[in-house]
Amino acid sequence: MMTLFKLKAASSLLIEDDYNKNILPILTELVDNTDCIIKIFCYERSVQVWQDAFKGRSVQCFKGFLKEECSSTTNQTKKLVCIIDSVNQMALEMGWSECLRNLRNLENNSKVMKYILVLHKDCILPHSKLHINLNYITNAIISYDNTISNKVWIQIKKNGKYYKSEEMLSYDSRTSSLNFTPVVKANNKVEELDKVLPSNLSTFKIETDQTQQLEKHKLKLPYMSKINEGQGKVYYEPDAVDDWDDEDPDDDLDI
Repeated sequence: MMTLFKLKAASSLLIEDDYNKNILPILTELVDNTDCIIKIFCYERSVQVWQDAFKGRSVQCFKGFLKEECSSTTNQTKKLVCIIDSVNQMALEMGWSECLRNLRNLENNSKVMKYILVLHKDCILPHSKLHINLNYITNAIISYDNTISNKVWIQIKKNGKYYKSEEMLSYDSRTSSLNFTPVVKANNKVEELDKVLPSNLSTFKIETDQTQQLEKHKLKLPYMSKINEGQGKVYYEPDAVDDWDDEDPDDDLDI
């Protein structure tokens, strides 16, 4: 739910799909504000498809992009949501420079509360100029997985920070809503690195084995018996050159 909320709050959204993806459910879920006018500039899908998708809503469909229709509205209180399907064809028809200029105008238009661009990734070359620029100007991106049809990758830019997630889409027939479920990845077990042993740092043996340890513990030094009996004492016998001073024992240390 948090991901869906962030996507709805994004002012510009890019949906990256291919020929076998149905983006209509996710579009109708993202544009759920009934107090707005939806303007759809159709290049790929027919006008009838879009009118059926947003049935009962205030929808205006146009064949191709019409600059004069981007901000015109008879109701001054309602905001606009603009959808371009698809930006691939729009860039081909008017050229990339003019296409980018019109997209910037949508971004700066105070009447447009959100614009959504549909990009068919299977129709462009990898790392194309079109793809790079669209990723830069939009603040939210939905990219469909190549193998799993209901898996998407989400990227949201806000205040210079990036929010990225991997989500699974599911449709709830009871509430007629599309749900986003984050993909929880299993924790990878971190393999413990081999401990660095002193024996591995030298070409000769510097450690003792178990037998040597036992022999070491068996060894009894002469003075140990006296210490264990509590008879151990420390005797100090001054040298002849020592100049002992009871008042200042450290006088000879030259401190």
